[in-house]
Amino acid sequence: MAPKVESKAKPRRRRNPELAVRHAAAVREGIPASRFNLTPQERALLPDLDWVTEDDADYIIGMRGEREGKPIPLAKVLKRYGYRVED
Repeated sequence: MAPKVESKAKPRRRRNPELAVRHAAAVREGIPASRFNLTPQERALLPDLDWVTEDDADYIIGMRGEREGKPIPLAKVLKRYGYRVED
């Protein structure tokens, strides 16, 4: 068997230890649920009742689309509010 060789590589030292992210607290993904107008049923779907992630928001928007019916075309909405729209 070959003898065990230790690495001669030295660990890199950071110039500014405040920039080290190794021990930083975990960052929450998402936006606080208090910033949204959620129904009780929608809030019950959230895994964390205080935070809405992008995936949660996608699912809620999809549910709202099914509930509210067919979407209104943008051109029709713009005409309703007085904008000039080329057909």
